[in-house]
Amino acid sequence: MLKIITTLSVCFLVTSLSFAQKPAPVKFGDVLPEVIKMKVYPKDSSAEAVVLYDGGETYFEIMGSNIFITQIIHERIKILKKSALERGSIKIPVVRVNGTIQEFLSDIKGYTYNDNNGSPTKEKLTKDMIFQEKASESVYYTKISMPNIKEGSVIEYSYKKQTPMPINNNPATWYFQQGIPVERSEYKITIPAYFYYRMIMNGYLPLAHNENKDVNINEFNINGLQYHFVVLDAPAFRDESYITTESDYLSKIDFELASVNWPNVLMKDFSLDYANLNKTLLESEDFGQQLKRTGFLKDIASEIKTKHKDSTARMQAAVDYIVKTVKWNGERSIYSTGLRKIHDKKTGDAADINLMLIALLREIGFDANPVILSTRDHGRIHEQYALMRRFNYVVAHIDNNGKDLLIDATDEFLKVGMLPYQCLNHNGWLVHPTFPRLVSLEPTERDVEFEKAEMKIDEEGEMKGLFTKSYSGYSAWGARQSFKKEGKEKFLEEVKKAKTNWTISKAEYQNNDDISQQMEAKYEVTMTDFVTKAGNMMYLKPMLSEGHTENPFKDTERTYPIDFAMPIDETFMASYEIPTGYSVIEKPQSVSFTLPEGGGRFTHAVTVRENTISVLSRLSFRKAQYAPEEYPFLKEFYDQIVKKHNEQIVLKKQ
Repeated sequence: MLKIITTLSVCFLVTSLSFAQKPAPVKFGDVLPEVIKMKVYPKDSSAEAVVLYDGGETYFEIMGSNIFITQIIHERIKILKKSALERGSIKIPVVRVNGTIQEFLSDIKGYTYNDNNGSPTKEKLTKDMIFQEKASESVYYTKISMPNIKEGSVIEYSYKKQTPMPINNNPATWYFQQGIPVERSEYKITIPAYFYYRMIMNGYLPLAHNENKDVNINEFNINGLQYHFVVLDAPAFRDESYITTESDYLSKIDFELASVNWPNVLMKDFSLDYANLNKTLLESEDFGQQLKRTGFLKDIASEIKTKHKDSTARMQAAVDYIVKTVKWNGERSIYSTGLRKIHDKKTGDAADINLMLIALLREIGFDANPVILSTRDHGRIHEQYALMRRFNYVVAHIDNNGKDLLIDATDEFLKVGMLPYQCLNHNGWLVHPTFPRLVSLEPTERDVEFEKAEMKIDEEGEMKGLFTKSYSGYSAWGARQSFKKEGKEKFLEEVKKAKTNWTISKAEYQNNDDISQQMEAKYEVTMTDFVTKAGNMMYLKPMLSEGHTENPFKDTERTYPIDFAMPIDETFMASYEIPTGYSVIEKPQSVSFTLPEGGGRFTHAVTVRENTISVLSRLSFRKAQYAPEEYPFLKEFYDQIVKKHNEQIVLKKQ
């Protein structure tokens, strides 16, 4: 019996058979006239195109001395707008390792269907519309240019792609969802019992059809299992605000070869559980063994121990040494080919730098170990199954009085215990000889901004004064990076571009390289456009340019979690000295409201004392992530913030 491990990742709903009977097969070339005439897709009137059918079938073949994974693709797309005409140009990558190990593409066919005054026409794809393009020494593209594409066309094409297992042991990922609506996505895969695959499902769409059955595979002289999945009416995937990367959310199926059990041919276990992954990395020449070749760091460690008696100071000194000695080249990996060589070269990737940090910390006397993880743009790791290809970054770990302390030495502006934004991706894996485990990557710092305006309004409605902005946590990390990269003048120029109604006469910056303090910017400024004068009335926008003017959550519903990466805290304070003879006749009411279960808080207050108006607005998101079920509350929360931040103060001259 073929064994398949099926994993339900996130919220992919694998249902029992939903159809009373099997879905009717879609025949190539059988396109209904009403589909050709269709002007708008009824289920998404904004769609520039819709995939009417996306079908894939995968099976295994023996060809010569190789096993091939063969996939047949059949796709049918309705072009609804001119912006989608490029979908008539299809690019299919083909790998050619050498003359004997390469992928093969064959059986390419296609048609374009158009409406000719109520009469459907059908135009065939010909050989002169198929081109070859070299992308690299090993990758070529077969480019298909469908005939007579225009607004309203239906294009249909199919092809067969055969991939030898020496190139890739795993069937290609099947995506049920695309950037445009998919009316029907259907996938079949037949796998001989010799092969043991993990089948990892991901996404948020339910399966309309889910079936598997025993089949005989004559070519292999053995039985196997055939799986058949269908998703109907998949909405266009939209890059919603505050998500990690689309691969974490798209509905899809991934495959991972776990083992081959083919008597007299091949018996091999490819599977790695986390215990085996841990052991493999500890024994790896490019990982665990690198941490044993640290003689070149002994003198440095001895100097740090002599100079610093406190363990915290020693830890910081080790981080400072690595940061100053080895410059990060911007690359990510989990392996290093030689720490001594990197030390001499003085530049390396994230693994080179952080494995070297771990080695130095060990020389000083710390029990430091690596944590491997996946960056936000690389996608989440799979917490149930150890898939090495899911990891692309490594940081240092120390047990600090029973708490996990994670350290990254790729950036001089990161505090000890603070990971860069891209590393804030749920969990990583602690590679440890005796106590390996999953480790939370939840941030220890918030994104904190504090703004203070002290302004005087003259008779003409012009404002002058001092504006101060303080950066803490991740806000300070980002500001310091920008300040160093751009320099003071360019940093200031970017502020001026963003604040077009500011005229800055003087700018001062403090603690732009001292991570133990808040970074602070002070501007002597004249502001226009925030006070409107009409006769004996003035209308003041008290939030100046710092208010929230638009709700980032525009959709009525939310499918995916909201991921801010870290908690957020924004405070705005202002005092306005108003002209003599003016008094406040209308001001925003003070409010304070919260998200359920303490998830966030917003307070806004305006007070008047003699000729001074004081404003305090504070916004706090106390969680890094929010569930889709919390979206309606977040949306309403932001609606109230935008409404309050857009309210004006009315002054009248008596």
